[in-house]
Amino acid sequence: MRSLSLFSATLLILLGASSIQAAPVTEAAAPASSEAKAGTPGKAKIAPHRAIYKMALASVKNGSNITGVNGKMLFEWSDVCDGWAVQQHLQLHFSYAEGDESNVTSTVVSWESKDGKRYNFNVRRVSDGKETDIFRGKAVMEKDGGLVTYSAPKDKTMKLTTDTIFPSAHTSVIIEKAEAGEKLFTRRVFDGSDEAGSNDISAFIGPEQAHVETTEMNPKLKNNPLLVQPLWPVRMAFYKLDTETGEPDYEMNLNLLANGVARDMMLDYGDFAVSGVLTNIEPLPPSDCHG
Repeated sequence: MRSLSLFSATLLILLGASSIQAAPVTEAAAPASSEAKAGTPGKAKIAPHRAIYKMALASVKNGSNITGVNGKMLFEWSDVCDGWAVQQHLQLHFSYAEGDESNVTSTVVSWESKDGKRYNFNVRRVSDGKETDIFRGKAVMEKDGGLVTYSAPKDKTMKLTTDTIFPSAHTSVIIEKAEAGEKLFTRRVFDGSDEAGSNDISAFIGPEQAHVETTEMNPKLKNNPLLVQPLWPVRMAFYKLDTETGEPDYEMNLNLLANGVARDMMLDYGDFAVSGVLTNIEPLPPSDCHG
């Protein structure tokens, strides 16, 4: 199971009113757009924040051996002057039909320059107390493409195409496209969260909606300034770069606010889907860039 990036965010990215059902993206994976050049960041006004989400099993298809999922996710998006610092800590407990159980922890710490040219990442996953994955390194974008240099796995390098962007920039681009009324686009995003590192992400953006309180929302969150924002329903399909089937690796639905906050989400892995419910959110103070 991949780490939850918001968008990459992105995003990650990653969160949920269970009323949003994960719908398949029927369009075939389009080639990543070449419209953006290396180092071209988005210009959306992102609100630095710390959010906590309650994660739970939303649906299971017949034949799946998963009977329960519960956990929580801590997500922090900080403004650190010349860049964005993101921390994401996910804890999930899985229950299976045979009576077995497992605990999975995923931690992602990253820094992304606001000019879109540099990205540092540290990804670690632990399953039942044993480390299963660790990816750590730096990516640099130039006019003719990018280069990723890993410190874990050691001596691993990877080239990036000129149209590749990083997670925070991807979230910003989604908001810009939404504000411009665009409905569908595909971009190549590098987040370093697995062996491939990159995905082609097709995003379908629904019509803008006014802020609406949900019955699932914690009462103390009502009228929170971070949440009283216009929002867009966004459906994203994540494609492996070498896919031959045209089918996404997984899909994500979320309500994305104009300030970059994900009010809710659902992750659809095919035979099961996981939703998240926002339980707490608070602004993070701006960094003292002149200190």
